[in-house]
Amino acid sequence: MTLTQLLNGVSGGARNESRADFLFRASRQGASHLEALGVDAPPPLGQTSGRYPDGLYWFLDVTPGKTIAGAAGGKPIAISFHARLEIRKPSGYGETFTLSAFKIKALEQRLFGQ
Repeated sequence: MTLTQLLNGVSGGARNESRADFLFRASRQGASHLEALGVDAPPPLGQTSGRYPDGLYWFLDVTPGKTIAGAAGGKPIAISFHARLEIRKPSGYGETFTLSAFKIKALEQRLFGQ
């Protein structure tokens, strides 16, 4: 009976270590993914998915927000969007990690004479 308890404790520790590793990798990959979203190109509206180099799967849902107009209803100066990123283990017991962000992106403004 003592051996059974000892084995249960060891296997529980291994599961906890695996979960901690998943959460660390998912948070690092996901934060980087959301940070880069909309920087070089407009954000991809709708649902997209893929796989990170370390094997984790990602599912991204981007919905548009409001367009922010300039002074006195002038030309738009910024757009906003909401991004929800879900990261899953390639195998496992349905473990997921979800990040969400609301971003505002300034539209390119041309200076006078350009």
